[in-house]
Amino acid sequence: MTAPVSTRDQGPLTWGRRAGYAVGDLGCNLYWQSISLFLYFFYTDVLGISPVWAGVAFAVGSMFDAISDPVMGSIADRTRGGARGRYRPYLLWGAVPLGLSFAAMFYVPPLSGLALVVYATLAHVLCRTFFTVVSIPYLAMSSNLTSDSGERANIAGLRMVFAATGAVTIAFFLPKLVAAATGQVAQPWFVAALLVAAIATLIILACYFSTRENAFTDEHQGQPLTLRSILADVVGDVMRFWGMLRKNGPLARVFGAIVVISVALTMFSKNVLYLFKYGLERPELIPVALVIPAAMLILCAPLWVGFSKRTSKRTAWMLGSVFAGCGYLGFYFNTSAAVGVAFGWIALIGAGTSGFAIMYWAMLPDTVEYNEWQLGERNEAKVVGFATFAQKTALAINALILGQVLQWLGYVANQDMQAATLAGIKATMCLVPFAGVLLSAAILWKYPITPAYHRRMLAELSQRDLLQPKP
Repeated sequence: MTAPVSTRDQGPLTWGRRAGYAVGDLGCNLYWQSISLFLYFFYTDVLGISPVWAGVAFAVGSMFDAISDPVMGSIADRTRGGARGRYRPYLLWGAVPLGLSFAAMFYVPPLSGLALVVYATLAHVLCRTFFTVVSIPYLAMSSNLTSDSGERANIAGLRMVFAATGAVTIAFFLPKLVAAATGQVAQPWFVAALLVAAIATLIILACYFSTRENAFTDEHQGQPLTLRSILADVVGDVMRFWGMLRKNGPLARVFGAIVVISVALTMFSKNVLYLFKYGLERPELIPVALVIPAAMLILCAPLWVGFSKRTSKRTAWMLGSVFAGCGYLGFYFNTSAAVGVAFGWIALIGAGTSGFAIMYWAMLPDTVEYNEWQLGERNEAKVVGFATFAQKTALAINALILGQVLQWLGYVANQDMQAATLAGIKATMCLVPFAGVLLSAAILWKYPITPAYHRRMLAELSQRDLLQPKP
């Protein structure tokens, strides 16, 4: 029997096209990792904001970012950029404003008290707004590069290598840039942020010029991009959201897993700075501790991609859960004073969590086809928008919880810590992520989209394409 003609497979991408797209995550992660790793610490130990109010400032920015993601998804899905594509133009339009707003976020204004908290919050909101303008279209564009599930795993793996390179760069060099600028300029954090923004802007623009989108017909084809249509679309999306999750079980599971993982795992990375500065009294080793997970992502990305192709993305997530869970427990129960032992446990954690990062972004485009298969709608940017909404809402919750926990434990910036405070920080940064790893594995235990399942979906979608009348 002759195999049906596929209208969905574009064949393997060249390494140039893969890298041209994936390098965008390097630029985005120079921003994202700076915010994730250092902004809360900057609030408490540089601006001198209390842990609770630092948590509020961080949470407000994250929540605004989360709410704006579905809005940006609706705007991007309705955009008609002609030959430039639907999503690429936003990389061009948003790159420079994002860089300027990022630098403003690390400026120390001549303010104090409530005025300082307000400035920190507004600067964070502004930066997150432009980050959404760039990142949501960038992420949605992955579904328009190829429909091949294995190729998407390749792209996700390469993206994570560039993302991890951004994490390594920020974790290692940002503290050193700040240290080198301290005493030389009045605003060392601001100067360092300006340099990061300049590099990230050039990378995002390079991504714009190195990519090309494939076009798919959808229900918005030919509809105008107006404020009324956008608001109606967003309201309609929100009203239909829970119904969509009920019908799109794979997306619901990915959605739930990322909420749990984002709340839990960030507890570790944010508290590493405090543990090494106050507990181990080795602040100079903070860059090394932060670099190790990113380095493990670079080393393990090809292994996770290959393993997921031979088995499934769900199986890869489960194996990552085993590694990460053992790492968190090992770090918590470790009593050795040797820093190398602590680094070893961090490396094991990084090996496991690297699988989460790759599989999440490899699973998400597959749920786009599932959505089209079940509901007749692709809506790449909306799917990404709601998924990142979950992720960023979880980060906001994390910031609020962390601020309350540090306050409850008696943390005071730049003061010696009590033994009970250090013990509480260690428990928070290990046991909360361990519980999150277990819960995420339970959520994804019945995730159904295997490579064979995905091929069957594409075959049916291809048949539908062939039956549709030519425009």
